[in-house]
Amino acid sequence: MDDAATLQALLEWGLALYNLQRYDEAEIHQRRALDAQIRTIGADHVDTLYTRVRLAESIGAQGRWEAAEVLAREAVELGEPRAWSLHESVISGRLAIAWIRRRQERWNEAADLARTVVDQFHTVRHDDHSFAVAGRHLLVECLLHTGDLAGAEEEATRVRQTRTAKLGTDHPYTITISRDLARILTAGGRTEEAQPLAAQVLSTAVRVLGDDNTHTQRMRELAAA
Repeated sequence: MDDAATLQALLEWGLALYNLQRYDEAEIHQRRALDAQIRTIGADHVDTLYTRVRLAESIGAQGRWEAAEVLAREAVELGEPRAWSLHESVISGRLAIAWIRRRQERWNEAADLARTVVDQFHTVRHDDHSFAVAGRHLLVECLLHTGDLAGAEEEATRVRQTRTAKLGTDHPYTITISRDLARILTAGGRTEEAQPLAAQVLSTAVRVLGDDNTHTQRMRELAAA
């Protein structure tokens, strides 16, 4: 159970289940991996911190916000005494807390945490690192909900350019940020820009995500607005 190959298999299995939105099953495998890592390499090892954050995400996706935040905060608090404040495992813990705040619709708190993540990755990594881009995407939604349409548009445009270049137009993340940019334009009364953008991405969303997917449905609404 505790050998490296078994642990890696558990982690990959958990990630695959998470990506399939089978969060309760992902939790089971991630928790087993976390318990084994604590026994074998220690609670404050960077690999253990990463697993703790992934588990927090699976628990949060099931709506158990308090339990998810406890795990994410533990990752941050265990890493910081090791002078790992800017290590990716600790920054990802902060991003997970920001995501929890967004799910709780605590928009200003989520925006502040997302900005912190983006600023930290700008310090230690490239701006196009996946966590930095995820932080910017989270910030897009926060700014949209707090009424900062100009800021939301600026961040959304940047995220869309990065994801198109790195992931391609067919990737679900690129489709999602395109939808969010169309939302921002619509909220600002710029339907003449939002409609063509939504219509352009709609066919891709249907092909990649399916006709019944919520992102596809929202794109269709924006194209017809």
